[in-house]
Amino acid sequence: MYIWKSLSLKLIIAFLLVAGGSIVVVSLIQSQQVAKALLSDTGHLLHTSAVAEARLIGSSIDTQIMRLHDISIDDLLAEEVALQETRYPRNNAAALRQIETEDAHWRTAHANDPLVVRVVDSPLASHFRSHVRTDYNMVELMFTDRRGALITSNVRTSDYYQADEEWWQQAAKNKIFVSNPDVDQSSGAFSIIIAIAVYHPDTGAFLGVLRSTYNTDTFTRQLGENHFSKNAHANLIVNNAIIEAEGDRYTEMTPADQETVQSAREVTYLLASYEGKPSLITLAPVVIKNHRVNLDWTVILSQDSAEALAPVLSAQISAFITALIVLAAAAVLATAGAELLISPIRRITAVAEEIAAGDLSKRVGRYSNDEIGRMARSFDMMSETLQERIHAEEVAQAERIQMQQEMIDAQDRRIEELTAPAIPLGHGILLLPLIGSIDQRRAERVLQTILADVHARRASKLILDMSGLRIVDREVMSVLLRAAAGASLLGARVIFVGIRSQTAQTLVDLDVSLGDMTIYASLHDALDAER
Repeated sequence: MYIWKSLSLKLIIAFLLVAGGSIVVVSLIQSQQVAKALLSDTGHLLHTSAVAEARLIGSSIDTQIMRLHDISIDDLLAEEVALQETRYPRNNAAALRQIETEDAHWRTAHANDPLVVRVVDSPLASHFRSHVRTDYNMVELMFTDRRGALITSNVRTSDYYQADEEWWQQAAKNKIFVSNPDVDQSSGAFSIIIAIAVYHPDTGAFLGVLRSTYNTDTFTRQLGENHFSKNAHANLIVNNAIIEAEGDRYTEMTPADQETVQSAREVTYLLASYEGKPSLITLAPVVIKNHRVNLDWTVILSQDSAEALAPVLSAQISAFITALIVLAAAAVLATAGAELLISPIRRITAVAEEIAAGDLSKRVGRYSNDEIGRMARSFDMMSETLQERIHAEEVAQAERIQMQQEMIDAQDRRIEELTAPAIPLGHGILLLPLIGSIDQRRAERVLQTILADVHARRASKLILDMSGLRIVDREVMSVLLRAAAGASLLGARVIFVGIRSQTAQTLVDLDVSLGDMTIYASLHDALDAER
């Protein structure tokens, strides 16, 4: 197509390819960088939110521990412990047997039993109930002596003896114990147990263990109130099980989700499949800062990947639109630049076409100082030189034609001189010797001469002596054969003598029938035979 032969179009396409390629590469790199930065920002914001949730949970537990410490320094606890010790035998084994007996009695005793009344209706029990009333998440508050026997509680518990419980043993050993969330047997609430060892404020002697049952609603409800985004939700992971927001039970994670969570522990955030859908997830461990308690609790905050990547997609669309605008501007600039570059070339092309059509007087003119201007100047110089040369050639051609005509005229005169009439030999025999070179012009003249002489002399025989010919080509031989045929029509028998090998080859190539011809090797043989 003609359009693809346009230099301006080729330049525009070249500019657009270079500019478009550069824009695409830059846009892709920029889009990837922006997408990576936005994803990083979103992931870090999500992680910051998860860390904040984990800190709030840790802070809630830490506050409860400090509250238990505040309760533990009350003088009433030391007084109740001292009073409890007066009820035991001095022998430790006997004291333990007494506690076991009281534990068995506790389980079946009625509400007005002295043992039950002593535990739940004491001044310390009333003090505990006042603490429970001020904190609706505190379900249960109890205090045991150093042997694990119950001294006081805000409510009646299922057991009197607590030293066989893990929470009591861990608190007595490590000073602080925080359990994993579970359903408490005594209160029936989905809660955690927080227990601390209590020591005498003056002597530092171990007095017993103070325990509270803390409802998990305080932080599970808090997880449910997470407002990071519409499609984001937070859960608490405890030992590869999930406590959902505002939940009161564990949900076991699938093996696939366990692998995802394990991978997420090693990074700040992770794009992966979680709970059966693509999500951006992040983890934050729950840490109790002010107390040395190791919890295997983790807050997991997950957000639907479509929502998480919405800013990335928006940035990529914006980058694409920007690239299109820049490409359109580049197309306009490419068109203008191509036109600026091609206009002098187009002018040179137009002049060249006019010169090619025969108008050698056309010139480009309007020279610039760049390569195209120098090319235009050189083109005009070349045109002038060409015009001069053509003029000189025309003059020389005229001279050559004149000389050629003079040579032709001279040749014609020479032919007239060489073309002598046939020589009569008597008895009606004519001899026509052919000497030198014969071209077609001379051959035609020979044809005319032969026919005229045969007719004028009434010859019965015509001897064509070809021994003097240098070269006889096909055209000349054809003319001579026509001359022989013409002479035969006039009644003369044509005799060929002196045929050379080259002439014989020409006759063979012409496929001439030689049966009707009389041929002799030499003129002497012909004369001897025909006289």
